[in-house]
Amino acid sequence: MRMVLSICGVSLFLFLTTARASAEEQRPLLKNYRGKERLPNALYKTYADLIEAMAAGDGSRIKRYCLPGSVTVTGEARPEKHREYGQDINLPFLAQGFQKEIEGVSKAAEDVYLIRTATSALFFVETRRSGWKLFRYLDKPIE
Repeated sequence: MRMVLSICGVSLFLFLTTARASAEEQRPLLKNYRGKERLPNALYKTYADLIEAMAAGDGSRIKRYCLPGSVTVTGEARPEKHREYGQDINLPFLAQGFQKEIEGVSKAAEDVYLIRTATSALFFVETRRSGWKLFRYLDKPIE
């Protein structure tokens, strides 16, 4: 009987370890995240898609992930002294300084989340018609 329980325990441990590793492989942007707040799958997908648009430097594509009129995308480089600080999505900063890996997640309400990276804070809200949308953005490094 103990042998059967021991084998079941080992099997369960291996299953859970494999499942966790598989989940982490599917969510590489969370590799640095150590918090307890779970990020909804649909929000993670929206964030990952937004990151792809940001990597491409495509302002119109980036705006598809934002609430209309809520976030400004700019193409002119910020002054060097303040390039890491701003409330706009600055395309030159995205290309040269933005870090995409998620460091923190905060749930402000059932449908409002803050995603924090080492360089930026992204605020998302879940809409009924369009799913998750970015409604506030700011660049400010974690100090």
